[in-house]
This record gives sequence, C-alpha cells and structure tokens, in this order.
Amino acid sequence: MGGTWAKGPVKNQHRRGFLSELTNAQWVRCFAALMLVFLDSWLLNQYMFPQFTLVYGMAREFGTLSSCLTNLSVAIVASLRPDVFQPRRFGIAALVAFVAGLALVALGIATNQPFALAAGSMAMNGGRTLITICACIVLISMSGRASALCIAGSLAMAYVLRSAIVALPDIAGTTLFVLAPIAILALTRPYAVSLFDDIRANPAAATLALTEPRSFLPYSHILFVSFFVFRIAFGYSLTFGAVQGTPPFTLLPLLPLALVAIQAAVAGKAAPADILYQVACLFVLAGFLAVLIPQVSGTAIANTLLATGGDCFSVLMYYTLAAIGRRNPLQALPIFAWGQCASIIGTLAGTSLGHLTNGLFASDASLIPATVAVCVLAFVAFNLTAVRGFGFEKTIEGVEGVPRLAPGSTQVVSEPIGKDSRGIDFIDRQCEALAVRFGLTERELDVFRLLAHGRNVPFIEEELVISRNTIKTHIKHLYQKMDLHSQQELIDMAETY
Repeated sequence: MGGTWAKGPVKNQHRRGFLSELTNAQWVRCFAALMLVFLDSWLLNQYMFPQFTLVYGMAREFGTLSSCLTNLSVAIVASLRPDVFQPRRFGIAALVAFVAGLALVALGIATNQPFALAAGSMAMNGGRTLITICACIVLISMSGRASALCIAGSLAMAYVLRSAIVALPDIAGTTLFVLAPIAILALTRPYAVSLFDDIRANPAAATLALTEPRSFLPYSHILFVSFFVFRIAFGYSLTFGAVQGTPPFTLLPLLPLALVAIQAAVAGKAAPADILYQVACLFVLAGFLAVLIPQVSGTAIANTLLATGGDCFSVLMYYTLAAIGRRNPLQALPIFAWGQCASIIGTLAGTSLGHLTNGLFASDASLIPATVAVCVLAFVAFNLTAVRGFGFEKTIEGVEGVPRLAPGSTQVVSEPIGKDSRGIDFIDRQCEALAVRFGLTERELDVFRLLAHGRNVPFIEEELVISRNTIKTHIKHLYQKMDLHSQQELIDMAETY
C-alpha cells in the first residue's frame, strides 16, 4: 500500500515534467523546425526536381551528392577541429549557400543551362544540409520521450500539411520550399548556439576517442550500415513508378507515425527502438513483395509500403542519433552528420534501383521478379547476418558519457585525482606499482601517469613530445594490458589500487 502511494507522486511528477517540457518554447520551436525539415524534403521532390528533368535530369543527382559531401565534410571536420564551427559563421554560410543555389537554379531553368542548374542544385542542397544539422542537433537537449514525440509528431504533421499543399498551385509549393529553410534556421539557431559553443570548448571527438573509446561510435559501426540499407528502400520508393519525376503521394505512413507519437505521449516512454526497427523491416519487405503481385501492378501500393517502412526508420534514425548525442554531446555534431551521410548514400542507391526497375518494366517485364528477388534476398541476408546480435537500444546504452574540460583547462572535469592529504605523489606511486603488476613499458608508464592525473591527449602530446599516433598506440596497449575501457576507469584504478 505504501509502495503504491509512493509511486503515485513520482509518476505525477514525471508527467508534470514531461508536460512542462512539451510546452517549453524550445520543444515547440524544434517541433516546428523538424516539421519543416521533413516537409521541405517532400517539397524538393514534388516541386523542384520535376522542373530539373525539363533541363537536365542529372542535376537532381548532383544535388543529392552535394548533400552527402556536405555531411561528410561536417562529420570529418567536427571530429578533428570542432573549434571551426562558430555558430554565427555556420548559419551565414548555410544561408548564403542556399540563396546562391536558388539563384543559380532559377537561372538554369529560365535559360535552359544545365551547368547553372547543376551548380545551383549543389549549392542549394549544401546549404539545406547545414540548416538541417542545426535543427537536428537541438534534439539532444530533450529527454528521450520528448524527442521521440517531437520526431514522430513533426513527421506526421508534415504528412498532414502535404495533403493540403498538393491542392495548391505549383507556385505555392515552390514558395514554401524557398521559405522553409530560412524559417528552420530562425527557429533553431538560438538553441543550437549553446550546443555548438559547448562542443567547441572541448577537445575534438577524434582526440577524446583515444582515451574514451566507449563514449564514441566509430563510423564503421553497424548502426550506420543499417541507415544505408534502410534508406535504399526510401530512395526506391521515390523513383519506382514515378510519373514525370514526381513520386506517388500517400498518407498511409501517418498510421505508424501516429502510433509512435501516442506511445510516447501516453505510455510514459518512447517506443523501444528495436521494435520500431522490426516494424520498419516488415513494411519494407511487404513493399518489395507487392511489386510481384499482378493485381496491384500499376498502383502505388508498393511505394506506399516502402515509404511507410522508410519513414518508420527515419523516426528510429533520428531518435537513435539524438539519444547517442544526449549521452555524449561532444560527438553529437559529427554523429548526426555521418548518420545523414550514410542515409543519403542509401537514398542514392535506392533511386538508382528504382530507375533500373522502371527500365525493366519498359523493356522486359519478365526480369522484374528476378530483380525483386535479389533485393529481398539481400535485405533478409543483411538482417540475418550483419544485424544479428545488434540492437539499437543496446548501442545507445553502450555509449558512455565523456568527461568535459573545464574552461581554459587541459585537465578533464572528473572526480578528484589524488590531491588529498597524502599528496599528489600518491597517484604517481600507485601508477608505478600498477606498471610493475601489468608489465608496462617505461613510455607506457609515462602516459599512464598523465592519464591518471586527468590529462588529455593534447597535453600528453606536448608534455612527452610524441605524436598523436604514438600516444594512441600506448593507450591501446595500456587498456589491453589492464583490461580498461575509459580514462575514468584508469583514474579509478590508480586511486583505489
């Protein structure tokens, strides 16, 4: 009885906290910004790309490639030199690229110049990509439940708006496409600034990953491979059966999106990521198999199922990236950029597959079953082999928080490192004893001492006058010999041995 009574106030407190978060200006603005991000992608495919086909169809692919390269550049630079990303310059660069690209696109369409159209498409999509990153990174400042509701709800709302926009003249859709990125940047920039400043104030992710490997996901992680595979389905749905470059429109994806939003709002927590992954798998498989059914040939059923699976996975992708970024904000910027890069590469592969299938329909329909069978086999094989043992929730939980630097310091903010009544030399004596126990070399002991005192890689590099790769090798050997996985574990061992 007492236990039940105790749970009531706690549950009510959580509910009040959640409602307070949803009514907060930051959540509302992020919701509106994400809704515009999803809507803008549809506007691009619905109103802009069809105009490209009249002048130079490959301009669409150039634009998609530009988005991929922009994300890749942000991921690499943010991992190595986060200090480059000053919020003001980042926002100006994004806006200038987008506006300049729009001007070139308009020129290319008006004068029928393929080069101007292709260049404009690349600049426009590069700017849009930077603006999207600003919107996505704000998600890490929310709770898991609030971010799940924000992602699923904003995508569902974007679908509702689509049904209204398709009834408007084309000029209205084009105008909305032009205004949406500007509105996204205005909505999210005030909150993205503090996040960018926090990232810039700390060492680069590539540097911190040397001492905190459990806090940083490598870019080769199976998580990003799954992004690539699932976005193939989304890209396929965009081009397969498209009429004059315009993909079929459907509202069926609203159903699973609404269920995710209701789960987050009512059940008190976000839907388990792995269940959402399984639902997405079922829709994708159903979409590919629908292509083989003669009774639905010529309809949008296959596209609808594929798009539904793709959108379910979009919610999962953004939720997962936000959850990882929340656990380690210092990797949030590169992780979002790299995740979107993998997603775009998958979309490119999917659109190519869709064009191939369309060509088979036109030339020899008998080849379609074989093509679809290969796609289904590859998709199932991926899930039975590469993804076996992998879990989204497991991946999220496996990311550990990383110690932060105090402003202007070269020492991580963590627990006390031995400056007590016994004196700072206590840690050095502990390190020497541990070096004998685990058979550390003299240079490994030097690195061990500095790590145990909370020093980071740049400090060690300057203090010992050795290269970063050499430090990386020493740290790897230290962790292997001592069965450690982070600098904090190393500090704890030095303090308590």
